[in-house]
Amino acid sequence: MASAPIEGRAILDRAYDAFSSEGRVFEEMDHLVGALADLRQRTSADDWNAFCRVDCVGHPVRFLVHQDPLTERAFFKPRGYPGDAVLLDMFYGEDGVKPYVDEATPLGQEIYRYTSAGMAATALRRRKEVLASMIDRVSDSHAEPHIMTIGCGHLREAGLSQALQERRIERFLAVDRDADCLRVVREKWGPYGVDTAESTVNELIAAAPDLGTFNLVYAAGPYDLLPRPAAIRLTDALFEATQPGGLLLVTNFLEGIKDVGYMDAFMDWRIHHRDAAEMFSLTSGLPEEEIADRRTFAEESGGIVFLAVRRR
Repeated sequence: MASAPIEGRAILDRAYDAFSSEGRVFEEMDHLVGALADLRQRTSADDWNAFCRVDCVGHPVRFLVHQDPLTERAFFKPRGYPGDAVLLDMFYGEDGVKPYVDEATPLGQEIYRYTSAGMAATALRRRKEVLASMIDRVSDSHAEPHIMTIGCGHLREAGLSQALQERRIERFLAVDRDADCLRVVREKWGPYGVDTAESTVNELIAAAPDLGTFNLVYAAGPYDLLPRPAAIRLTDALFEATQPGGLLLVTNFLEGIKDVGYMDAFMDWRIHHRDAAEMFSLTSGLPEEEIADRRTFAEESGGIVFLAVRRR
C-alpha cells in the first residue's frame, strides 16, 4: 500500500507550484487527476479518506482548484447534496452555466475547461444521449407511452427527445427531491405535458405503487449515492411501478473513471461505484418469474454502466 500523506503531498505541492506559476494548466490538471487516481488505487480506504479530508482540504492548492466553478460547487454543495442539477449542467456545458464560468478567475476558467471535458463529464453527456434515445425508442413502440424518471434534475435529456418534443408521450412523470429542480422542469417542459412530483428516495420506495405504472421507468442519478441495501429496495420499488412488458433502466458510475481521485479529494463527491456484476445483484429481490430479460451495458466512454430489466 502507498503512504498517502507522503506521496500525496508531493502531488499537491507539484500542482500548487505549477498553477501558481501560470504554467500549462490543462496538462498539469491531467497530471494531478491521473496521479490522484493512481494513489487512490494503491492506498487503503482509511488512509485515502484521511488524506482527502486533512491533507487535500488543508493544502493551499485547494484554493486554486476551487477557482473552477464546477469543482467549487461540487465541494460546497449549496443544495445540500452532491451532484445537484446545476453541477450536472456544468458538466453538460448548458447555456445557463455561462455566468458561473464568466465570473471565475482566468485560472478557474482554464481548470473548468479541463473538468468539463474529463471522463466523468463525457460519460454524463453520453448518458443523457442514451436516455433520450431510450425515451424515443419506448415511445415509438407504444401508442400511449407512460414514462417516469427518478432524480430528474433539470431533465436535460428531454431536449434531445423527439418523442417528448412532439408530445407523443401520454404521461411523463419527473420525480426529484429538489423543489428548485422541479420548478425548472415545469417551466421548460410543463407545456409539453411533463408532470412533476417531489419525493426523496425513501419516500419513493414507500410510495412508488401510488404513482401508477409505466412503460419505461429510469433512474439516472440516485444510485451513485445509495449503499447496496437502499439500492436494492429502490430497484424493487421501481420494478413494481414498471408495467408488464415495460423496461426499468438504472445507471451508475463505474469504478475506473480517471476523475475518481480528484472527485474524492477536491469535490468531496463520494460515489458508490458499481460494475456489471454489482448492478445485476441489485435485482436479487425481484421475482424471477416476472423478469423477461436483464442486461447491462456501458456507454461509449466506459464511465457509466446501465442496468436494463424487462418485465414479463
